[in-house]
Amino acid sequence: MLSSIQVIRHGFRVFKLEAHQGFSEDSPFVSHYAVEATRREGEDETDLWDVTLDYRFGTKEDEPNGRYEGEIIVDGLFAIRPTFPEEKKESLARMNGGSVLLGAVREAVLNHTIRSINGPVELPLVDARSFLPESEREKPLLPEAKAKPAD
Repeated sequence: MLSSIQVIRHGFRVFKLEAHQGFSEDSPFVSHYAVEATRREGEDETDLWDVTLDYRFGTKEDEPNGRYEGEIIVDGLFAIRPTFPEEKKESLARMNGGSVLLGAVREAVLNHTIRSINGPVELPLVDARSFLPESEREKPLLPEAKAKPAD
């Protein structure tokens, strides 16, 4: 069975990655990210959503240079089934779309740093609920299952 959300396409709009010379191994890694999701109507009655992930990483301004500093913005177009509950579509686009785009960012950063003199970078995984507005983070995406466990 296919997921209720499907990737149509995705691509990088901004990809800046800088390796620092004389970096300090003790510099704490800091990352900031944000996901935006905007609906547009498709001609075939499938809901289309533009999702953007803005991911930035490096070290704190008052700390010594870390290994890398980066700014990456990736855009994706996603289709959500019309039968998916209307009030949950934006949350699905943000969580699942953001997760797909984060996977693309993680892969691209690792591929670009794998042969760098500063060594490879594995960006951390994040809880997909953090892609939702704070007021939505504790609400379940789908209702509780009504089936009873098998004896």
